[in-house]
Amino acid sequence: MAKSVIGIDIGGTKINGILLEGGKILNELTIVTPKTLFEFERNLFKLVDFLSAKRKIWGIGVGSAGHANPATGIVRLSSNIKFKAELNLVKFLKSRYHVPVKVDNDANCFTRAEMLLGQGKNLSNFLGVILGTGVGGGIVVNKKLYRGKDNKGAEFGSMVMDGGYLEKSYQKARDANNYKLLGQITGRAFVSLINIFAPEALILGGGVSLNMGNKFLPFAKKEMKKFFPGGKGQTKILVSKLKYPGALGAALLFR
Repeated sequence: MAKSVIGIDIGGTKINGILLEGGKILNELTIVTPKTLFEFERNLFKLVDFLSAKRKIWGIGVGSAGHANPATGIVRLSSNIKFKAELNLVKFLKSRYHVPVKVDNDANCFTRAEMLLGQGKNLSNFLGVILGTGVGGGIVVNKKLYRGKDNKGAEFGSMVMDGGYLEKSYQKARDANNYKLLGQITGRAFVSLINIFAPEALILGGGVSLNMGNKFLPFAKKEMKKFFPGGKGQTKILVSKLKYPGALGAALLFR
């Protein structure tokens, strides 16, 4: 009998939760990301209760922005949990559900899902790039997720461009609905990532990629041609086709 696992993706505007069993998503629930610790605890419990109703749950996987330490279950400095500088999600969920709980960075979860089930399944080296509330990243080298020292690797949003962080410039262009500028900014970032890692593909995720990709990606690709006039690297720019990839990657922590 296949084991049932819950995967949770804590985003800046919403939290996605799924029930995964035998590689299939049997149920899902999306809630608005709470603004206070009290609402966060109450609503996260409600989400898990809904997904686990009438089923034996074998584990809960959680993906969150910030410095997520898989060894301790502690998430620090998460832009999506601003009401708490440090939160032990493993301890918090275990105290109620008494099942194994695993935690990872949300971009790592997204990249894991793409590596195991998505467009990175047949690739050896690729980058996952989340363009949503912020900018996140995941790195796959020789079919393995690269984490970096203290699990702090692949913070693509912290790349310094034009005298400031990429994430700040990206957010400013996004909030202004300036798709040409957004494309120029992301295109230059893609060039830097390709030059450093020489990946087979960049796989994009996040709400901005999924909902606005057709508006800014043409400008991004045009910007890239300025730096790669001969098509250097032939790196593919792909957009995720998975449903709930962040939550799926969190559940796949138990694979």
